[in-house]
Amino acid sequence: MILIDTDIFVIERLFKNDKRYTINKEFLISEIEGKCTSIFNLFELLGIASFNLNSNELKKLFKSFPEIYDMKVLYPITSYESAEAFIEHFFENTFEKISLKMNLMDAIILNIAQEHNCSTFVTWNLKHFIGRTDIPVKTPEQILAINAS
Repeated sequence: MILIDTDIFVIERLFKNDKRYTINKEFLISEIEGKCTSIFNLFELLGIASFNLNSNELKKLFKSFPEIYDMKVLYPITSYESAEAFIEHFFENTFEKISLKMNLMDAIILNIAQEHNCSTFVTWNLKHFIGRTDIPVKTPEQILAINAS
């Protein structure tokens, strides 16, 4: 699975004048198999988009996100265990990432990618993740170049 970071969706939804918009969009609509994101990425996107969308548009994005982007939304692997097990696992792993000098949301999102054994992490914010995970971290442009060859 290829986990896609929030910034990719933010550019596609809200920043159509961004110089990366075209390559970003090309990546999102590509036929690359296994694209996914986490529930935390989705909520981060919704929080950012809430300043530009009305409540109906926001609800539609939330409910139809997997269909809009044709991808799976991943949840913490312990989300189906007891509340105690979930909390213990969630905070322990998040703290481990924070100790690597990551912000809270990046730490949580990286946990999901690692829990689900994602093969690649796609973001424009390479410096937030490189050196903090064994998962290869690539930009959409790099992924498209790899798949073109």
